[in-house]
Amino acid sequence: MRISVIVPTYNRPRALRLSLLSLAQQSMLPSEVLIADDGSGDETKALIKELQVKLEHKFPIRHVWQEDIGFRKPRILNETVRQATGEYLIFIDGDCMAHRDFVRSHGIMSSPDAILSGKRVDIGRKLTERLLLEGRPIVSLRSILVWDAIFGGEIRSRKVEEALRIENGLLRKALHRDRISDDGVWGCNFSLYKDLFYAINGCDEDFLDGSIEDNDLGIRVLNQGKQVRSVRNYAIIFHLWHKSSWSFENEKYQHNLAILKQRIAKREPRCRNGIYKTV
Repeated sequence: MRISVIVPTYNRPRALRLSLLSLAQQSMLPSEVLIADDGSGDETKALIKELQVKLEHKFPIRHVWQEDIGFRKPRILNETVRQATGEYLIFIDGDCMAHRDFVRSHGIMSSPDAILSGKRVDIGRKLTERLLLEGRPIVSLRSILVWDAIFGGEIRSRKVEEALRIENGLLRKALHRDRISDDGVWGCNFSLYKDLFYAINGCDEDFLDGSIEDNDLGIRVLNQGKQVRSVRNYAIIFHLWHKSSWSFENEKYQHNLAILKQRIAKREPRCRNGIYKTV
């Protein structure tokens, strides 16, 4: 099975470096990596060119870019999926590092009837700064425990328990009931077959910022009669710290929430403004 890993980014080249280097250390390499770039500048372009050469023996890296005229992440994700050659799609944010078994875990659990989603470990600020300075990714629970103990300071990483990888599916099911109905789909850690992505018409380009647009994917998958399945404590990622201005009171969030509520109320299995544009 050909697997395409899709990495959205916007002007965080040092974080993107760690993300791509973590993918190069996978126990099962993807068939290709595609950068979904929402308008980054020259520094990001230079980094991608550098790593296209450095990692060419691991996998091809393709850079899909669009002009920076504001938040258009759903649009660049749709365009990147159009260009992907894999039959299976794994999504990880450009400020996240993948556990060494991340790709393999998503591949093992893949199903044409489900979207998979896991959670994330939130790396603390001081450790994030150190990792960006060193340019070396974290790819295991042991790594984060050691690095956090040395460099974490008073503000340590959060949700470190999410880095505990549990191979036994029955144990994971007992812990998490093999579902994440309360948490939805996390955009930094999810996967599905390309056919299912097209069936729900991809990402909804009516969303105005990066809040809850990932949950919308899960809702439409459920409205298709398919499943949202958890890969928590199995497909693991480490999220680098950054400042956030996100708020429930934000007008764009309220706009997005209205779309989501309509999707649930009308049980819509597809969006109108996605990969295909419908009236």
